[in-house]
Amino acid sequence: MRKILGVIAALAAAAVLTTGSVASAAPTPDYHQLPDLSGYSAVDPGPYRSPDYADNGRTFFVTPSGRTCALGPGYGYNGCSGHPKTAPPGNVGVAISGGQIGPKWTPSDTSYRTTPHGWFKAPLLDIGQSITLDGSTCAVSPVGVTCVAGPRAFTITAFWFKFVYPPGDQWHDANSDPKFLPADQR
Repeated sequence: MRKILGVIAALAAAAVLTTGSVASAAPTPDYHQLPDLSGYSAVDPGPYRSPDYADNGRTFFVTPSGRTCALGPGYGYNGCSGHPKTAPPGNVGVAISGGQIGPKWTPSDTSYRTTPHGWFKAPLLDIGQSITLDGSTCAVSPVGVTCVAGPRAFTITAFWFKFVYPPGDQWHDANSDPKFLPADQR
């Protein structure tokens, strides 16, 4: 009888330990699942494309919060200005290169631009709208902007950011601590 009670006690203790460890483990964000931008209204990219030679065929837009973004000049290139509170210091924006590198923070001394260089003025891409060009899609939500190129994406807001990249990939910058993400992004 004593042996049976010992076995039962050991099994109960193992169940408590297992349940306790699972319950206390915080869920981790999925940094490999691309955001779904299909619910946004697509705009014609024509008016957003700069005809100025100095802009090298890039397409630009500005968000209602004043963030500036660029798509191009080639397949899978996009980037936006901004420095969320959780971003590393010394950066002025984020970019994806050719759908193969990034998201990467762009330092203040970068040559990459998210604003037109010449006379062209970037039009507004409003909340609920998206723009797609040359393998890149960007969409504006009430909290920020999300851009996707290939298997990579970023979302930046005034307070947080999230980078998405392929599993096992080493060609991106790190995400901040998941505690800074809103619950729907974890």
